Amino acid sequence: MKYLKNNKLISGLAILVIAAFTFQACDSSSANDEDEHLDPIGFVIEQNNAEIVRYENNQFNWDPSGTWGVYYREGFDGIVISPDVIELSEENPRGMTPSVRIRWIDPDGDVFDLPDLSEEEGGEYWLRWDWGKPNVMADECSDEARENTDDLEAIRPSNLEQHGDDGQWGFHFRADHSGVDQIRFHLMHEHGDSAHPDFTSLWMDVYVPHDEHDLIDEYGIYLHDRDKCRER
Repeated sequence: MKYLKNNKLISGLAILVIAAFTFQACDSSSANDEDEHLDPIGFVIEQNNAEIVRYENNQFNWDPSGTWGVYYREGFDGIVISPDVIELSEENPRGMTPSVRIRWIDPDGDVFDLPDLSEEEGGEYWLRWDWGKPNVMADECSDEARENTDDLEAIRPSNLEQHGDDGQWGFHFRADHSGVDQIRFHLMHEHGDSAHPDFTSLWMDVYVPHDEHDLIDEYGIYLHDRDKCRER
């Protein structure tokens, strides 16, 4: 009888151990599945559902869809923001591209989207970008901040604008003056003190050419009506 009780006790402990390992394996598998989906290895930037650039395996592939060759020029290893792709006319001198959208590439090479939710709506993820050069040389931006043409080479020639109807993942490139800078993108997770990047790209070159155009002056400044004093 004593042997039978001990045997039952051992069997019960074995079942508990197996159950614990099974739960842990299931829980780990679930976490791994989530990490696999939300830990991108690259991104694509699209306009009208056609790829402008694809970044994958630490390499940039320009115009992979074969649709947006206007964003590139021979001899420029990067994206070119010119009058060919921005609204720069007397009727509509906005100086920026139509809305483009960034999407993410998972470890299997599949492109996926994240929910288009703000922090107030419960969104965990958001887009951050860094430029290599400052927006202006002065401590404070003003209408005259770019009038010193000697400073143009030291400040960023292009910017991004993100409007309310662009959502979390849409934005516009804007051309401000001729030159070249670099930009990189981060997929940020959480907010405030807990915010951290789940993905950071290498730097991508962004060129603004000094083209012949009625709204580009002799110094290569693009004469549009956008606010050039932006923090990001």
